[in-house]
Amino acid sequence: MARFLACSDIHNDVIAVRQLRAREANDYDAVIVAGDIGSERPDEVFDILRSFECPVLYVFGNWDRRLERNRNFGADCHHLHLTPFSIGGLSLVGESIDGIDPDWEASLAAAADRALVCQAHLAEERAKLRTIIAAQAPERTIVVSHYRLTKTKTFLPGVPLFLFGHIHRFEDVTYRGQRFVNVSALDKKVMVSRKGERVKPGGYRYLNDGSYVVISHSEHAGFTVEPRRFDPDFSGWERIDGIFHSSATEVE
Repeated sequence: MARFLACSDIHNDVIAVRQLRAREANDYDAVIVAGDIGSERPDEVFDILRSFECPVLYVFGNWDRRLERNRNFGADCHHLHLTPFSIGGLSLVGESIDGIDPDWEASLAAAADRALVCQAHLAEERAKLRTIIAAQAPERTIVVSHYRLTKTKTFLPGVPLFLFGHIHRFEDVTYRGQRFVNVSALDKKVMVSRKGERVKPGGYRYLNDGSYVVISHSEHAGFTVEPRRFDPDFSGWERIDGIFHSSATEVE
């Protein structure tokens, strides 16, 4: 059996990564991050994730546009972009649309029609992804991306499981024989105030209601997906929906 700890949408929230680490033991074959690590504190994030003492596999998302695609976060950290990684008889491979690709950045800067260049670049990378997966065993492949891939039955047939993030909520949907799992947002701040308290400027607080998933695979049972939440204690607190103040402090 192979076991994976998967999350996404960290958004530079190192405290959330520490909370994840405190909740989970070193009993995973890999940690998977489906993008939005954050461009401000990536080294701190990977320092914590490497402490799981297993490979850390990741792709970039829209919060990672200032991170170079070839940046080295440590020997056990592997960018899955068009690069398969094998664990327990499975192959994991990914796609990073975001993150700095020097060749693409250069062509984009010189382009008269930026939208056309972006579209052509995406089509080229999708073609590479399809070739890579077709050359191995698609039925034993997990594809990781930040945005949910579409038309996969056509360009990635046979792949059983797709992991993604970005939408900030857990989903586990099977469509046309392929399974799509949103591994949720590790950083999901909920504004709160003490019950009965009138909030004053500078007095905003938040609780992190982040979540992630545990994925297991065996030859007999296939893939099982278990969502897990931080599930903070909201007793004594009123939720403040629809707003978030960057000056807010986290409830200890």
